[in-house]
Amino acid sequence: MTINHKSTDNNHTTAQDDDDRPGHHHHHHHHHSGHDPIIFKLGNLVTFKLSQLKYFTFTMIGIALLWPWNCFLSASEYYAERFLNTPSLIKVYSSTMMSVSTITSMVYNFYLSQTQSNVNYNYRVNTGLSITIGIFLIMAFSCISDWFIKMNDTAFFTILMFMVLLSAMATCLAQNGTMAIVNVMGGIYANAVMVGQAVAGVLPATALIISVLTLGDKTVTPQEYIEKNFGVFAYYITASLVSICSILLLYWTSYHKNEIAYETLNRLMEEGSAQAEAEESESIDDDEYIEPIHKQKKYVSFALLWSKLNYIVMTIFLTFSITLIFPVFAATVESTHTNSNFKLFHKSIFIPFIYLVWNMGDLLGRILCGYPTLKMLIKDPKVLIVYSISRLIFIPLFLTCNVHPKNARALINSDLWYITLQFLFGLSNGQLCTSSFMIIGEYCDNDDEKEAAGGFSVVFLSVGLAFGSIFSYLLVLFIA
Repeated sequence: MTINHKSTDNNHTTAQDDDDRPGHHHHHHHHHSGHDPIIFKLGNLVTFKLSQLKYFTFTMIGIALLWPWNCFLSASEYYAERFLNTPSLIKVYSSTMMSVSTITSMVYNFYLSQTQSNVNYNYRVNTGLSITIGIFLIMAFSCISDWFIKMNDTAFFTILMFMVLLSAMATCLAQNGTMAIVNVMGGIYANAVMVGQAVAGVLPATALIISVLTLGDKTVTPQEYIEKNFGVFAYYITASLVSICSILLLYWTSYHKNEIAYETLNRLMEEGSAQAEAEESESIDDDEYIEPIHKQKKYVSFALLWSKLNYIVMTIFLTFSITLIFPVFAATVESTHTNSNFKLFHKSIFIPFIYLVWNMGDLLGRILCGYPTLKMLIKDPKVLIVYSISRLIFIPLFLTCNVHPKNARALINSDLWYITLQFLFGLSNGQLCTSSFMIIGEYCDNDDEKEAAGGFSVVFLSVGLAFGSIFSYLLVLFIA
């Protein structure tokens, strides 16, 4: 949603900004009846508008972008059993997986952000999601096929890391394309992607708590080991399904956009009245409206983007690099009620519960940014950067909690205090990253810039994650 629509810039801005959620300001004069059509009706109860379908589509894509990462992370317990004969591989699984993933993402995101001319961003999203589908079908069968299960541990580990690498590249493609598209379409769709990613974060923590509650912490019999295989199998299959749904939904939204364009044209031909012509010509004065395919025309340099977006992308970098200290505390801080019989305070539940608390805070922060009346969306880049740096205060605050459960009492001996801190840490993460991604489009002057800004912002996200993992590693050494 640009404030300064230039008269020369008559490519597909009008088409995309046009179907924003009600209640968002428009810089357009035409509100023809095909504006936000109802595309699905169930009696008088359920009506589903195009803008809602699009919001849902991008939420789904958001889930698809984060699900692969969660899969590999959540499967670490399963692989600990898979590599029982080679303990050295169990030790390095998580750290190798994260390093391979973050380094690949960093390099490939940078490469993608530089290749911009004549790129079709819809094609990038579809390619990325298609590769993801393929990878996770292979991963799913690696859990249940004898050929994989009997394979040499080191060989299997190598294949696994290669899959992590491919999966990271596929996610980069999809994310680069998605952010370019939503920057053109308007902030509310960037919000949808961010909400989807948080939903993908909430699910694994919930699943883990449920499995501990139902299965307990008892030792696993061979029969259950096979069931656990199917658990990971189901998780990998879900990753493929989420991506398949995303591709279909994206196709559905663009199909509907074409339909509306043709209807508008036909109505013009029939009415032929000067007044209708005047009202509607703006929305169809270019072919782009009929074929809503995002293609970037010219290359936009990093220097230009930096001059417009420096505070915003630095906020993205700082937010993610500081956020990655939360798993360090989540994994070490234990409940202050050590001898309680209440299940929640046992380590096996308390730790996933803290992950859930953080993720719920994150999800809430992201959702609330979508409601303009709540004033949660921060629009001033200077405020964003100060806010993102001020989150460093959480480190000394976390240190007041039960960090050394074995030998020293916590400075503030309260679980509620710690839970509140993790919730606020998650909430501030959600608010900061969503605000950053939602306002990026408003600081660009045309569609080429908006699309290039998509890739540009994702680079800072991946560098932030890489830096954050190093930072958290140093913090572990400092706490221990």
